[in-house]
Amino acid sequence: MTKPFQKAMLITSIVYLVIGLILIIWPDAARQILIYAIGAAALLYGGFRIVDFFVRKEHLSGKVQLGVALGIGCLLIGLFLMLKVSLVVTLLAAIIGVAVIVDSVLRLQIALNLRHTGGKYWLVLLITSLVTLAFGILLLFNPFTAVKVATIVAGVFLLIDGGFTLWGVLQSQHSSPERTYTIK
Repeated sequence: MTKPFQKAMLITSIVYLVIGLILIIWPDAARQILIYAIGAAALLYGGFRIVDFFVRKEHLSGKVQLGVALGIGCLLIGLFLMLKVSLVVTLLAAIIGVAVIVDSVLRLQIALNLRHTGGKYWLVLLITSLVTLAFGILLLFNPFTAVKVATIVAGVFLLIDGGFTLWGVLQSQHSSPERTYTIK
């Protein structure tokens, strides 16, 4: 591994470890901060699009421009995200819950079809579809608990990924390319 690549991977692993810990320790606050950050980004982009439209004066060229409409839309989305964080979490959880339920039911059907046709891994597919179906129902009917659990699980996965990446970088730094091995 080259030194710049090692440095980038080291930084990435540290960022993953920190974000993972934040998601595990403060899942509710982390989710709110993320929604606020997306809302702020939408507000900034919307403001930029509106200002850019009038500064460039491309609207005078006769071409159809969407800068103001896009800017207003982004401003409204940004305001909605920042003012209705709990509603956004509930809506996203419900939308994801419905998608997970539909996907789980389809995989359940595939598992049952595999069982009848003598497929090998139908039971594994059946079990995983039932587990994800339960998670989808939880997302739909108890979104805050499910989202909190999902946030913590995401934090655990980031910790694992960051840990393995860090370990790999440290291992590559200890192995020198000058070593030669001979088979006797």
